[in-house]
Amino acid sequence: MIKIAFAGNPNVGKSALINSMAGSKLKVGNWPGVTVEKKEAEFEFEGKKIQMIDLPGVYSLSPYTLEEKITRDYILNENPDVVINVVDSTNLERNLYLTMLLKELGKPMIMALNFLDEFENLNYKLDLKKFEGHLEMEAIHTSAIKNKGIKELLEKSLAVAEKHKKQNHIKYELRFDNSIENELQNIKCKIKEDDKFIPVLKKYAEDFVCIKLLEEDSYFAEVLKNEYEIEIDSVSKENVDRIEKKFDEDAETVLAEGRYGALKGILAQTFTTSLKSRLDFTDKVDKILLNKYLGLPIFFFIISGIMGVVFNGSGPFIDWVDGFIGDYIGKYVAMAVEGTPDWLHSLVTEGIIGGVGGVLVFVPLMLFLYFFLAVLEESGYMSRVAFLMDKIMRKLGLNGKAFVPMVLGFGCTVPAIYATRTLEDEQSRKLTALMAPFMSCGARLPVYGLFTAAFFGARAGMIVMSLYVMGIIVAVLTGMFFKNNPNFKATDKALLLELPPYRVPSFRMIWSSTITRTGSYLKKATTVILGILMLLWALIYFPNNGDAANSYMAKFGKVLAPIMKPTGFGNRWEAVAAIAPSIAAKEVVVGFMAQVLPQEEKAKQFSPEGDEIEDEPTTFAEDTMEQIKGFAVASKESVISMVSFDVASLFTPPSADEVEEEGTGVVGATAKLWEGDPLGPLRAYSFMVFILLVVPCVVTLAAIKQEFGNKFMWFTILVMTVVPYIASTLIFQIGRLFI
Repeated sequence: MIKIAFAGNPNVGKSALINSMAGSKLKVGNWPGVTVEKKEAEFEFEGKKIQMIDLPGVYSLSPYTLEEKITRDYILNENPDVVINVVDSTNLERNLYLTMLLKELGKPMIMALNFLDEFENLNYKLDLKKFEGHLEMEAIHTSAIKNKGIKELLEKSLAVAEKHKKQNHIKYELRFDNSIENELQNIKCKIKEDDKFIPVLKKYAEDFVCIKLLEEDSYFAEVLKNEYEIEIDSVSKENVDRIEKKFDEDAETVLAEGRYGALKGILAQTFTTSLKSRLDFTDKVDKILLNKYLGLPIFFFIISGIMGVVFNGSGPFIDWVDGFIGDYIGKYVAMAVEGTPDWLHSLVTEGIIGGVGGVLVFVPLMLFLYFFLAVLEESGYMSRVAFLMDKIMRKLGLNGKAFVPMVLGFGCTVPAIYATRTLEDEQSRKLTALMAPFMSCGARLPVYGLFTAAFFGARAGMIVMSLYVMGIIVAVLTGMFFKNNPNFKATDKALLLELPPYRVPSFRMIWSSTITRTGSYLKKATTVILGILMLLWALIYFPNNGDAANSYMAKFGKVLAPIMKPTGFGNRWEAVAAIAPSIAAKEVVVGFMAQVLPQEEKAKQFSPEGDEIEDEPTTFAEDTMEQIKGFAVASKESVISMVSFDVASLFTPPSADEVEEEGTGVVGATAKLWEGDPLGPLRAYSFMVFILLVVPCVVTLAAIKQEFGNKFMWFTILVMTVVPYIASTLIFQIGRLFI
């Protein structure tokens, strides 16, 4: 198998290139022993098996961060057959510094000059042959969006791998100042005469070893000491002293300036720009979107608009999936288990089909949400959120960078916890990790979808938006409460974050991101959630063979109900009992309600003579055709709903006739929780707030434990038990005064 590693700065399009070359989406996992995401793809090309590894985006190979350590260690220790250095061709000066560092590793390399379409639009010119000559590697212009240069890049990468397959290390010209070259040469002579360095030079390129010795790289010094019993000071101390005395700066800085000098010289001879500024468009847009007065209102307007489109567009598909699972799948599964013992029939039809089906109903909602979140991310707008929130976050003793994990929390809390690694100090990380779980993750959406459909109808979009805002407000208040605690008081540092230029998102990348995230939801629904729902079914079915009101779960809910009464929803044991399984996974609440609440059967119809009119039996082919027609109708209605988006309708309550039509299914059953109670919608809202703020899922708790330890995990559980109780109680007790 040929291993190809992709290395480059963040936001240079490595993942998009791999997807274009491999013809399939990346497989995502974790690097061994750490929580940093690992992306790779495997495929065959011209009879050869190829494995592509997307290394974390980095600016240097110091390694001061975990991402830098992973990138450097992989290239040095795993010996990929070729390294593809992906660079943003519209920002060569910044990107080529990493290229200079990669050359020092002495591995076979080829360069992908990405974003060819932008490069051409800006009328930039690059003397490619001269550029390749200076860098001593082939360079190919590429564009993942327009699929340009992809095949050529792959073919030349394989040619480079074949050419150098018998070489341990590649010798590149590094171009430093003469005095630095002299010191490097002096160190080379020393290590060649020292037998201890024989195994070192077999593993690492000679130039890399000498440069790390001259830089006094602490990480490499530790490797030499632990693995080869070599003290770095004994080799390069004199050379370092001479460099620092001559330049009046530390050797690492002198070498860095030398690299920048070399790359500027290369660009001066090969690269010309037009009068047109690369950032003209981005600057003009940012003057509006990052405006100190307009920025936040525009951000909330965008999110509100997206939520409206998500609910309007997914609504018809949700109805179709509901019918597909209940009327189509449920019908034939019930026929298949007919005649089996009552408990087995109940397990399959109510526990599995009813439970998981209640969760799968909201897959269209997930697809729409993740699609539009991917658009925001791929366009470059999501990065601006950190700057918009910087002023607010500074009041918490954090900078705007801490808001990035919270934005990720809107998708899933687990990566949000891991994203706190980007923060500079432990206190900032802990405070951000305490706040991030209050963001409304995608797993809570099915719960919102169920209760807003049951109690709020056409106002669903605005109700859900209020929950998103509620999560942000509670997170900020929590941060303000804990910011002066010694365990959370962060160092005040300026915000340093790269803002990529605005780009037209690639549909391929957006769709890949959408499918991957939705697939993760489906995987949970068909594995973890299925197991939980089967356990819940048992607690609901026993000990009285399906009498939910006297089941084990009912007893639990009834015991806890008096404590929860101040929250408003404590007068129904079903709502109280749903809290426990929500900690396993928030989506389970929907399946739980589908199992525990009695759902109406279709109303019977009678002839004028009083005889019951039974539906004529239909064949499998007829039912299948009916579902296909239903999907077509749902697709048409979805498009119409999105195109004719009516903001005013989000504030309009459903009519009595519309409510009457919702008489069956889990939505209708949920609506009957507080039927006829004027405080019913307020109780439902209080319940959704509790689910929003209560202890996150067990996977998130595992991530918190892994990152911060057992003690901090239990502290988080305590906070996220007390806060939702207080919030729901306040909302209900204050709200009832106005109803």
